[in-house]
Amino acid sequence: MALCVGCEEKGDSDSAVAFASVQPGKTLTKIAIGSCAHEGKSQPIWDPIVAEQPDLFLFLGDNIYGDTEDMAVMREKYGKLAAKEGYQKLRETCPVLAVWDDHDYGVNDGGAEYPMKVESEAEFHAFFQTPEDAPSRGRPGIYEADLFGPEGRRTQIIRLDTRYFRSELVALPKKTPDGPYDRNTDPAATMLGEAQWKWLADQLEVPADLRIIASSIQVIPQDHKWELWENMPLERARLFKLLGGKSAGNVIFVSGDRHMGEISVLKTDDPTSPGFPLYELTSSGLTNAGGGRAGEVNRHRIENTTNFQKRNYGMVRIDWAKQTVNLELRDVEGKLAQEFSVPLK
Repeated sequence: MALCVGCEEKGDSDSAVAFASVQPGKTLTKIAIGSCAHEGKSQPIWDPIVAEQPDLFLFLGDNIYGDTEDMAVMREKYGKLAAKEGYQKLRETCPVLAVWDDHDYGVNDGGAEYPMKVESEAEFHAFFQTPEDAPSRGRPGIYEADLFGPEGRRTQIIRLDTRYFRSELVALPKKTPDGPYDRNTDPAATMLGEAQWKWLADQLEVPADLRIIASSIQVIPQDHKWELWENMPLERARLFKLLGGKSAGNVIFVSGDRHMGEISVLKTDDPTSPGFPLYELTSSGLTNAGGGRAGEVNRHRIENTTNFQKRNYGMVRIDWAKQTVNLELRDVEGKLAQEFSVPLK
C-alpha cells in the first residue's frame, strides 16, 4: 500500500504537511479530485472541498507550477502550496493521493527528455510524504496503486505516470486553435514505458469492484490537439485493449490538465471499446480555468453539455447500496455544474 496510515508530520522541509489518517479497509463513498492549482494564486476552492468531507482527495497534476530545473525553486513552490490555509484544512480532513503533470514535473508538455526527472521525483515524494516502503520509492516514476474497502465494496485506485517515460510529442507544422500537436503513430512511441505497462497489467489482475484510474492527461477525448492520450493513438488503443483483455470492468478515469471540466463516455459501439463502457471525469482547474475553448469538440462528451470553463473540482460519489457512481463537477462555491450517473455492473 502506498497510503500513509496515521502518519505524523515528518521531514525538515517547510513544505511538510501531515496526512490525515485512514484505514485501507475503509469503504470509499466520496472521492474529491482536482488539478491545476497555481501556488501563487488565491485558492478559496479548498473550502467547499473540505466541506464535502471526502474520504480521499486525488490531486491530478499541475499541483504546483514548478516549471524549473532548480530543485530549490521546486521546493519553494511546494512550500507555498503547503502554506495555503485551505490546503492545510484539506490535509487535516482527508488523505491526499497525487500524480504529477507537466508543470509540477518540471517542464511544460515535458516527457522522458526532462533532465531533472530523478530529482523532481524525490521532491514529489518528499512533499506528498510517500511512505519509505512504498513501491514507487524503489523504482523510476511515481505510478502507484491502492486498495480500499472489503470484498463487494472494494475500490482500486491506480495512479499513472504520464511524464517520466513518455516519448516526445510530434508538433504540427503550425499551431492551430485546437492545439499544437499531431498524432504520433510510431509503434515505438510510448506513454507509460514498458515497466509501467507491465505493472498496470498486473494491477488489473487484482480483484476490485470499482477501478478508478488517475491520468494527468485526458484518456477518452480524441478531437483536440493539446496533450491527451490520442497524441499516441496506438498507446490509447493498447490501454483499452488491455482493459478488455483483463475484463477490468467498472472503470472510471479521472484526469486534469485542460483548465476546464467535462464528463466523457466511451460507449461499447466505439471501435476502440474494450467491450464495456468507460467513463472519464476531467476536473481542471482549482485556480487556472478558462483554457479550453467553450465550443471545443469532444465526440465523447455526455450529451447536452459543453466543457465547463470556470474553476472547478470533481466528486466521485459511490452508492454501494444502489450500485451507482455519480460523477460531478462543482464550481468554486461548491455548486453543482454537471453530473452523470454510472451504473455498477
